[in-house]
Amino acid sequence: MSSSPELWLKVLEAQLRKGSSSTEHQPHLGRLGALLTYCPPRQYTAPPPPEPSTDSVYVPCNPLEEAVLCLLLCTRTHSKEFASERELCWHLCMTLGLAKQHERLAKALAETGINEKQQPLEYRAQAQALLAAGQAARASLCLKVLLEGNLDQQKPDVLVLLFLVKSGFATGTVASLQAALGHARQAVAAVRDKSPIGQGRSNMALGVVLGQLASVPGLPQKDRADYHDEALLALQQAVACDPADVYILYNLALVQAEGRHLPAAETNCRAALKASGGCHPPSWALLALVLSARQHIPAALAVAAAALEEAGPAYEGLLLKIKARLHVADDEAAAGLQSLAHLMARVQRAAAHAHRQGDDRLQTLRSHESDLWLELARTFLALQQTGDARYCVLQAKSRAPGSPATHHMEGRVCQEEGNLEAAIECYEMALSIDVHYAKSSLLLGVLYRQRGGPHDLTLGQGFLSDGLSYEPHRHVGWYNLGLLHKAQHRPEEAERCLRTAVGLSVTAPVMSFSKLPLLL
Repeated sequence: MSSSPELWLKVLEAQLRKGSSSTEHQPHLGRLGALLTYCPPRQYTAPPPPEPSTDSVYVPCNPLEEAVLCLLLCTRTHSKEFASERELCWHLCMTLGLAKQHERLAKALAETGINEKQQPLEYRAQAQALLAAGQAARASLCLKVLLEGNLDQQKPDVLVLLFLVKSGFATGTVASLQAALGHARQAVAAVRDKSPIGQGRSNMALGVVLGQLASVPGLPQKDRADYHDEALLALQQAVACDPADVYILYNLALVQAEGRHLPAAETNCRAALKASGGCHPPSWALLALVLSARQHIPAALAVAAAALEEAGPAYEGLLLKIKARLHVADDEAAAGLQSLAHLMARVQRAAAHAHRQGDDRLQTLRSHESDLWLELARTFLALQQTGDARYCVLQAKSRAPGSPATHHMEGRVCQEEGNLEAAIECYEMALSIDVHYAKSSLLLGVLYRQRGGPHDLTLGQGFLSDGLSYEPHRHVGWYNLGLLHKAQHRPEEAERCLRTAVGLSVTAPVMSFSKLPLLL
């Protein structure tokens, strides 16, 4: 879209006020908007350009823009009549959905005065638009109103339940995830003995929410393990119902990978890519990580290269980071720097123009840029270039000073330089920002273990145990905990921890599987 819909509305409304009454234009605008929604661009004739002396006149340049203008103008000038014309409502949903103007769609539907009793489908569309616009809390309120207004409480609307699951999942707090879990269980019960596709989607929603809860570091380890096992079972049932669904296969593969069921995860990754025709970037990324965890680095590099040819801008950054880490694992850190430099140039170009797109977009790009500087610092440390790594950390801190990741990476640079006291301060600062930041907790435990005093060993054991309770697949943590038990003359515990470390080290991916999202 070349301009804001609000600007178009103001311009067209001003033009109509200069002409005849808007009442006589309403039916024509509605019909025109509906026709233009489905008009092939090749058959579209743009309106004539305005006179050179005319001020603030917008001329649409394609059928979608003109359809949006006509239908939005109908909602603004004849909201009551528009609400009764259900076909026009759905044309509006189609046009603004194609234009990705989800927030504007929600606002337009609200302006028409639709309510949950007389127009439940349109009201649900409004909630969907809010959810797509990132307003999960408002979407959840609308969906709960619909659910409470359901006349048959024994058979709730499954789609409403699934959208409630999605809104709770998008909010991301433990409380919202617990609420989403309840709605997912309701959806599974509601579709029992119904269509296989409905059962598959409901079980997938249940598995995704359970998988997300299993990754929350603040929950007890036993609860997280139970959530993971139940997530695996729900997603396996989903695949049994709908074995060709790309999202189900991908989510199952990700949960299997997090549980280190690597052969099964690889099989389902490849099945997801086959079902999508090779056009699902998250599955490409996951396959590369699974292959790296199976120590097939050359194959993982080939997958990452193929994925970059298929992926769009949304996943290019993640895939380039994975490729850089694969190069580091293959003792080719310089090649990894080239991948990151290409990505940094693209992000910095976008950030230079982000002020035109609003504060949220600018903040997002700054966060991406900070993450990239940290990734560069990590690669320079692999090359033992601490000076360059420190410069990258300073750049990251200037963009995200309150991030625990920046303080953690600064601590790693200090540790590499031999300044252990400064490293401890950096790790403690990271934990003061995020008490569940496992990386800093584990490295604090390593430093206190290396000091070797009785009090230091006690502190080290506490930090290592905390870090492993948050991220139990960190083999470095188990290795150092084993050495600590050995220093405390506890050979049995030391052997158990060292055996665990060896087993995890041979299944460690170059990047944590938790960096990939579960998808609803």
